[in-house]
Amino acid sequence: MKNEKKVQQFLSRSARIGRRRRRIRRRRRRGRRGRRRRRNQQSLHLPEEIIEEILSILPVKSLLRFRCVSKTWRSLIGSKRFIKAHHQNSIKNPSFPHQRLITVTTKCDRLEECSLQSLLSEAPISRYSLDDAMAILLPYQNLGCCNGLFCVLKNSRKRAEIFQEIYLWNPSTRTSKKLPVISSPGYVRNYGFGWVESSDEYKVFVLLFHYDYYRGIGNWVGKVYSSKTKSWKTIELSGYLRVSWGRGVFAGGKLYWKNYGDKEGITFWDLKSEVFGGIELPFDREGYGIVGVLGGLLCVLCFNDEIRGYRVWVMKESWEKVVTLSHLLELLQPPLVKGLNGDILVNCGSTVVVYDCRDNVFCNLEYRSFSLSCHVCVESLVSPKDL
Repeated sequence: MKNEKKVQQFLSRSARIGRRRRRIRRRRRRGRRGRRRRRNQQSLHLPEEIIEEILSILPVKSLLRFRCVSKTWRSLIGSKRFIKAHHQNSIKNPSFPHQRLITVTTKCDRLEECSLQSLLSEAPISRYSLDDAMAILLPYQNLGCCNGLFCVLKNSRKRAEIFQEIYLWNPSTRTSKKLPVISSPGYVRNYGFGWVESSDEYKVFVLLFHYDYYRGIGNWVGKVYSSKTKSWKTIELSGYLRVSWGRGVFAGGKLYWKNYGDKEGITFWDLKSEVFGGIELPFDREGYGIVGVLGGLLCVLCFNDEIRGYRVWVMKESWEKVVTLSHLLELLQPPLVKGLNGDILVNCGSTVVVYDCRDNVFCNLEYRSFSLSCHVCVESLVSPKDL
């Protein structure tokens, strides 16, 4: 019995010693790993300025995932300074890696997006549906696009009444915001959406027409929504000329419409001063003109009978002719974008094509849009809920 007890005591003592030694070895290994990890972290540490510069050139989809890395990254990616820097880098990149072509079908009930870079290069063209991201807003009417944000109008019917609801939507972040209801009666005839750079303020302009059937008279009312006040206000329409119904194109802090009827010219509304003005068309004795935006500048597409094609004029300090599109009779929209080598991307009928300005030939991309309109949209982190 005594020998058995001595054996058990010896075994238990040996077990305790073994456990103690294993704990010591684990602590040592843990300490070595910690020191090695700290050395690696110190060797891989980058200044915050470098990290911010690297993040500012990444696509929005990656940045949305990287918000989960740390609280510091989440705060950085959501800051106004970073959002502005990221947007500027996306615009200035000449290869268009962070720009999308968004197409709207004829019935305004389907949306698709495609990489602009793939359309202007030999890369495979891939298109994605945006129906799921915007199901609540379909069908809709586009009021304008600015800094990666869309302003859309949705007509909804409740019994015998028709309600006009206006939303701000970011297709990159899949977020949207419903604006306050416009108190004035009437239907939206002219509209536009833009941005005032000096005050970092977004504005939505709508021109309402209300017809009083009892009095037999019509009334025009101008309304403006401001992201600063987050409310609508009525504006004076002095200097307003009768313009073509529809969306005003945004360029250089102004919204532009082509005049309607005999008064040739272009009417603009300055978003900062909130006054109307006008400029003359760039052509003389040419066909009809269509107002658009090319490279962030106001442009006009003019049909010319002599060349049986179109001329594109851009407003810089004055009107300048930038390109002539020959042998093209189905172009109903201004060019979408101009590539690095001078190629022009246009929506010709139901097909998006590239016009080679050097050889004056068209390159069919086999990209059929079947669309009412195409819009070039820059990826943006701007949240509609903050406007």
